[in-house]
Amino acid sequence: MRNTIQKIAEATGLPVEIMSEELLELFKRKGINLDEANMDDVRKVFSEYLREVILSAKDRFEDGVLIEEEITPEQLGD
Repeated sequence: MRNTIQKIAEATGLPVEIMSEELLELFKRKGINLDEANMDDVRKVFSEYLREVILSAKDRFEDGVLIEEEITPEQLGD
């Protein structure tokens, strides 16, 4: 199954090391043993990863604008 994780990480086009580590961490958090994992487990873990990424991106963007820090009206001035 580690080869499958590696292939998935490569297929994303993102840095393979980072993707592999993140996917392996998700398996660990879900309590899934890679030696016993099947493709349904891979689908569940990868869909959870995508959901986390999408929610994280949603939290960082508001109305199509990247929010790096909160700005109060007082900070804007007149």
